[in-house]
Amino acid sequence: MLRERTVLAVDDEPANLRAVRRALGDDCRVLTAGSGNEALALMACEPVALVITDHRMPGMTGAEFLAETVERFPPVIRIVLTGYTDVDTLLEAINRGHVYHFLAKPWHVRELRQVVHHGLERFAAAAERARLLDDVRAACTRAEHEAEQKGRLLALTAHELGTPLHILLNALELVREAVSPAAAHWVDAAERAVEWLARGVAQMHAAARIRERRFPLRPEAVDLQPLLASAVADLDPAASGRALDVAVDSEVTPRTLLADPHWLRQALAALLSNAARFTPDGGRVRVTANVDGDWGEIAVTDSGIGIAPVDLPALFEAFSSAGGDLLLHGSGRLAFGSRGLGLGLAMVKGIAEAHGGTVRVESEPGAGSRFTLRLPLTDGG
Repeated sequence: MLRERTVLAVDDEPANLRAVRRALGDDCRVLTAGSGNEALALMACEPVALVITDHRMPGMTGAEFLAETVERFPPVIRIVLTGYTDVDTLLEAINRGHVYHFLAKPWHVRELRQVVHHGLERFAAAAERARLLDDVRAACTRAEHEAEQKGRLLALTAHELGTPLHILLNALELVREAVSPAAAHWVDAAERAVEWLARGVAQMHAAARIRERRFPLRPEAVDLQPLLASAVADLDPAASGRALDVAVDSEVTPRTLLADPHWLRQALAALLSNAARFTPDGGRVRVTANVDGDWGEIAVTDSGIGIAPVDLPALFEAFSSAGGDLLLHGSGRLAFGSRGLGLGLAMVKGIAEAHGGTVRVESEPGAGSRFTLRLPLTDGG
C-alpha cells in the first residue's frame, strides 16, 4: 500500500519541488529529484506509483525521462508540468512517455491534487488487475499440474492393475477345475467381478492413452452400417434385460466415414452405454447418421432423464461429477442410474478431436439427450 501512495516530483527548481510537496504531502508520500538521472536512480531503489516532472530540464528533458520510465518502470503513472505549449513538445511527451496528464504552469493546488488523486486510483486499479491476472495464471498452472498428476495416476493405476487381473483370471480357470459343483457358483461370481474390474482397467488404460495423445490413428474408409449395427448388438444383452428399445435408424447416410474403426467403435460404445445408463427401463435409444457438408454426423439419442444445464460445461471432462457422485458409483452392468468411472465421455471427446472432429450434446432434464459425433467424410462422401 505504501507504493500506491508514493509520488515522485522531478524538477531542477527546488522551489517548485517544495510547492509540490506542500500541495500533496498531507495525502501522499512525496519524493523529490532535481534531474531525470537522479529520479531514475531513486526509482531503482524506491517503489513509486506516480511521477510529476517538469518538461524543460538541463541534461535530460521531461519527455526523455518519461521515455526511460516507460522502459524500466512501465506501471508508473506519468504527469508533465510545463509552461511551454509547443505542439511538438507535447506530442513527444505523449508518444515517448505515455503521459497520463498535462498541467500547465502555473498550476493550482486543487487541480494538482485532483489529477494526482485520479492518477493514483488508476495505478491502484492496474495493480489490482495485475494481481488478479497473476492469481489466474497461478491457478491455471496448479490446475495443469493437477491434471497432469491425475493423468499419470490414471496411467499408473491401469498399468499396475492389469497384470494381477490377468493372473486372477487365469487362476480362476484353474480353480474351476478343482472345486466341487456346489462351489462353482462362487467361481462364476469371482470371474464376473474380475471381468468387471478388467473392463474398468481397460477403460482407464484407453483414457490415459487418449488424454496423452499416445494412441496411433489409422484412418480408413469405414462402412457405417455394419459398424453401427455391431455396436448396437453389443448392447443387446443389457438392453433386452431392461426392455430398452435400442436400434439404428434404417436410413444411414453417409455410408462411409474417414476414421480409425477401432477408436470409432470405442467412442460409439461409450455413447451407447452412457445412453443406456441414464434411460429408464422400457426407454428408447436411437442411432442415426447424417451428412453436413464435408462432415458426417453420428448421433445417439435417448429418452432418458436428461442433463441439468449446470452440468453441461464439465460433461466431457474426465471424472466429471455430471453423471452423479463418484462415491455413489454403481457396478451394475449398464443398470439404470449406475455410473461408470467418469471416463467414457472424456474418451469420446479425445477420440473426436484426434480425428479433427468434435462431439456436442443437446439435453434437457426429463426430455432425454442427444450426443452428436462429427467426423470428416471420405473423399467419396
